[in-house]
Amino acid sequence: MIELVMVVILMALLAAVAAPYLQGGSSALTVRAFARKVADDVRYAQSLALQRSALDTPAAANPYFLYRIGFNTAVPFCAGAGQYNITNDSDNNGTWGENPNGSGMIESAREPANGSDTFCVRLDSGDYQGFAVSADFGGSVPDILAFDQTGVPYDSDGARLAATKTITVSKDGQTATIVITPFTGLTLLQ
Repeated sequence: MIELVMVVILMALLAAVAAPYLQGGSSALTVRAFARKVADDVRYAQSLALQRSALDTPAAANPYFLYRIGFNTAVPFCAGAGQYNITNDSDNNGTWGENPNGSGMIESAREPANGSDTFCVRLDSGDYQGFAVSADFGGSVPDILAFDQTGVPYDSDGARLAATKTITVSKDGQTATIVITPFTGLTLLQ
């Protein structure tokens, strides 16, 4: 079942990125298409948190292991403000996204599109240049959304989301909104 979910997520991610190019040649990526990619990446972070059996750190060593997606929040493998990334804290030392951590592991999701060891989407170059992503999930670092091993969403301070939160994607005056529901983490593009 998990493999099927991962295949569907990967196909949706690829479709969101490829659709504008297939429809209009080499035309620029639309705001809505990029928002679909961001929503798929949030779902990817949640699905990684649900896959306890595939973690490098066993549940007994770190029972509260989380994956989180950070918008405009730099980590060692993804510096700068114009980006977003998916990280973890597999050695449970409070430092997210170490590259490498004390066990020699990179605390990042893998990039499903190219197999890279780190998941970093740059907004200052390449296909995504000019896009802006903003979010406020609460907590001391408002741009961070974490998911626990049951898929429940949390803010950066470890508090469960108590209300619906939004992610706004924009470029050239156009915007799209992604909604994250509390308790389940359901991610919807509006």
